[in-house]
Amino acid sequence: MDEMDKENKKIETDDEDNGSSGKNEEDNYLAVGMCLGMCLGMTAGQLIFKNSAVGMGIGMCLGGAIGSSIKQKK
Repeated sequence: MDEMDKENKKIETDDEDNGSSGKNEEDNYLAVGMCLGMCLGMTAGQLIFKNSAVGMGIGMCLGGAIGSSIKQKK
């Protein structure tokens, strides 16, 4: 290892938050919204479009957008 690799390795191991923004990522319903949107979108896509993949993608995007806008109570 050269000197630059040793310095980079030291920085990576000393970094406790690994470059996160510091805010809590558990304060919204993004994952829940995406899961529910995916399930409902797949069902609607199969019934309406006869293609569950299209419905799954649309439902996941809509569920993620709605879920990220709703804040959880602490």
